[in-house]
Amino acid sequence: MSKARFGIDVLLENLWPLAGRRIGLITNSSGVTASGVPTWKALRAAPNVRLVRLFGPEHGLEGGAVYMEAVASAIHKPSGLPVVSLYGATAEDLKPRREDFADLEAIVFDVQDVGSRYYTYIWTMLLAMEACAGSRLRFVVCDRPNPIGGAVEGASQATGYLTFVGLHPIPVRHGMTAGELARLFVSERKMDLDLVVCPVAGWTRETEWSDTGLPWVAPSPNMPTVDTALVYPGMCLLEGTNLSEGRGTTRPFEVFGAPWLDGPAFAEALNALALPGVQFLPHRFRPMFDKHAGTVCSGAQIHITDRATFRPFQTGLRVIEAARRLSPLDFHWRTEPYEYDTRPAIDLLTGSDRFRDIVERGGNLRAEITRHFEAAQPFLARREACLLYPDRKPAAVAFVGGHDSGKTSVIVEVVPRLKARGLTVGTVKHSTKDAEDDVPGKDSQRHVAAGAAAGAFVTPERTTVRRFRETEPLEALLERDFSHCDVVIVEGYKSLPIPKIEVVRTGISRPDIVEPAARVSDGPFSGSVPTLSYGDWDGIAAMVVRLAGLDRRESPVSSGTPVPGGRASRGAPDAAAPNSAGPDAGAVRKPS
Repeated sequence: MSKARFGIDVLLENLWPLAGRRIGLITNSSGVTASGVPTWKALRAAPNVRLVRLFGPEHGLEGGAVYMEAVASAIHKPSGLPVVSLYGATAEDLKPRREDFADLEAIVFDVQDVGSRYYTYIWTMLLAMEACAGSRLRFVVCDRPNPIGGAVEGASQATGYLTFVGLHPIPVRHGMTAGELARLFVSERKMDLDLVVCPVAGWTRETEWSDTGLPWVAPSPNMPTVDTALVYPGMCLLEGTNLSEGRGTTRPFEVFGAPWLDGPAFAEALNALALPGVQFLPHRFRPMFDKHAGTVCSGAQIHITDRATFRPFQTGLRVIEAARRLSPLDFHWRTEPYEYDTRPAIDLLTGSDRFRDIVERGGNLRAEITRHFEAAQPFLARREACLLYPDRKPAAVAFVGGHDSGKTSVIVEVVPRLKARGLTVGTVKHSTKDAEDDVPGKDSQRHVAAGAAAGAFVTPERTTVRRFRETEPLEALLERDFSHCDVVIVEGYKSLPIPKIEVVRTGISRPDIVEPAARVSDGPFSGSVPTLSYGDWDGIAAMVVRLAGLDRRESPVSSGTPVPGGRASRGAPDAAAPNSAGPDAGAVRKPS
């Protein structure tokens, strides 16, 4: 299990962004340290920091208000500090007032996001950033892991559909953290903002929340678990209909239905679609509040069979389509105002009126799902420069090429340079032929020659284990034996889907290498593949770091996080900044 720490923990270790400043804090009950201390309490006890005001997003500072319930400003009883609500009765109440910031010198944002465009906390953050832009106010984001990883799904909103469930065009499932989104907003909106992001320590985009060792505190009343967050990008779409999305039950967004649905037929129709990574079980439930409160509903329970292939947004679109086809006379779209907007909620969630129009006409969703998938792909390049975390640990980069092309010579020059950057490096040598890897006649060699299925040689300085069986998948090898490494350099494995650097030497035959990410050559080379000179060891090491995604990593707090197109943090040395994607459809909304 990794020892991850929230951004607030990193900030408390080095308080330079807040030293000597009067600060305001935007937070709620999810704002806690890795040990569970509320952020407001930790900052109040911090030396040379004066916390003078609290701000609460949707659901309020304590997180108890239901969705779309206006919250009044008040006094925070445990601290005696004033609490300014950033979610009131009108759209104007979403923006911080000038007088609320007038006597402050920094704003800290520490709220857990769930990785969906319609969860409104990131838009509260954006509005607060805009209120700080062009002023002396520093904006500090205490970052937190994205609980549903880095996958991207769903097209950005169409022109005219930027609302409080999506104030900036991004995919439904954006695959970024709040801190990374803050960097994106500064860059793409060209904000003059003194932004500091305190990054999560010890986290990669592929790390499951259960492996971080961090506590999950429900960021809103109907977001009780990480499993809820995973289905939310799709099942939140049901808020735009008269289907119950499971509010008022112990499994919100995981159970859904209506009094007029035939649950077994509904589940059967959904399973017939063979949607990736998911199965549907017939289910009956009685919501205690919200839609159909007190009435037994028939529908389905969602069961995730493969988190990696599951596409929540596509699934949500298909669920709505199936419900309407089964009960066209009973199914209706939501008509009440939604997040201060009177247009159909489903249009605000999906980012246009296209989905609603297709469903009403009884059309085929396939083209719309394909459009959402393809339209999300360019976001990968848009976000790249703003990412802070590697995709996985360990990252793997392969050096491939012909026999005697110099792959090993390159690796032995690159490894010490990577170590000098503070990285823990592993190496793997792959061969298509079996070979003796011990000294003949030595005890350890004789043990295995006698027929042992595995053999180990242990000294005070090292442990070597040799296993004798069919070729092991590289993925399994890296997970078992290299999890402590930041990056693993692989020699060979030219056909595996990992970033590959082709090594080319004059007079050495070249095997076919599919889509190399870079090339090392001792002679001139043309083409679009980035090519480095053989002997440019520092340049090659830098390329490995980039391909591994490790150039995204910022030193905690002390380096700041300057943003492309934005202002570097005052008092922080300049640092390099680093890039999103996925399938299917889109949405828009607020915390559940």
